[in-house]
Amino acid sequence: MEAMTEEKILSFFQGCIPTDFSSRTQTQANRILRLFAKVREELLQELQKIEGAEFKLDTWKRAEGGGGIMAVMSEGDVLSKTNVDLSIVTGKIPMAAVKHLHQAAKITTSLDDSRSCYTFTEDHSFLGISFVCIVHAKNPHVPAGHFNLRILVMKLNDGAEVGWYGGVMDINPSYLVPEDATHFHKTLKDMCDKHDASYYPRFKKWCDEYFFIPHRGERRGLGGIFFDNLTSEEEENFSFLESCSNTILPAYLPILKARMCDTYTDQEMVWQQFRNGRYTEFNLMHDKGMKFGLQLSGFRKETLFASLPLTASWGYKSDPEPGSREDELVQVLRCPQEWA
Repeated sequence: MEAMTEEKILSFFQGCIPTDFSSRTQTQANRILRLFAKVREELLQELQKIEGAEFKLDTWKRAEGGGGIMAVMSEGDVLSKTNVDLSIVTGKIPMAAVKHLHQAAKITTSLDDSRSCYTFTEDHSFLGISFVCIVHAKNPHVPAGHFNLRILVMKLNDGAEVGWYGGVMDINPSYLVPEDATHFHKTLKDMCDKHDASYYPRFKKWCDEYFFIPHRGERRGLGGIFFDNLTSEEEENFSFLESCSNTILPAYLPILKARMCDTYTDQEMVWQQFRNGRYTEFNLMHDKGMKFGLQLSGFRKETLFASLPLTASWGYKSDPEPGSREDELVQVLRCPQEWA
């Protein structure tokens, strides 16, 4: 794979940020793009060292505005399916997507305006910058890692620009390893506490609620943090986004390295496939980002579905035996614990 340095990434996205947005929004968007380009390169380099092979690079442009750079590893020795993606989406956003986004984010803040309610009557100019890293490992003792950081901005009918920051950092194991859950959550809590002591408990609860699968009565995984529509000052929002970016590696990499060489059984592989099925169910049926992307014309479907595991299974009456290691995980997914 040809290396995509930070400068090459910025060059690829040159001209993607619309000039009809205010200079303030353009400046902040370029600042965030540079941040995401940096963390993308750092994460990719570490994952390639672990796999011992280079990722496949795939670049794309969206006719309606924007594009993306995706690095993909599939069927590796360590990584079953992993992608590191940086994308910008611009243009007009359909009314259906606007309403869905408005309800999902519960918009109460903006870059240039402090109103708490907005009336959407027609298509709006839209700017979205997103960084995504999703790791599905081959070993069933390694939890899947999911990291997504983003900024979204819309220009309203009166010219005001509504913008908000969001993100999610969570792990999805097939087997419960309490020390791994504690490490992950404590790392996130320590990071959050440097900004606001209310962040971690609030965002942890939000994460547990967001990844709930109603028809299963359980969460997709052990959670982490989920945040959207931050209400603090713009500079603090960026600072928090930067801290989240810098916390992905220390939160997840030690877990991946510690478990990737564990021995495992055929039965554990079968259970991992069932858990992959739960992951797939949530993403296709309940994930708001997936639904939003499918409503956005010209958005790349390969990018959306890259979040899914390579394989998954749905066994008939596949509930685990009471008291088993598999059941131990399910009980925690039904009743989230405080790990930090």
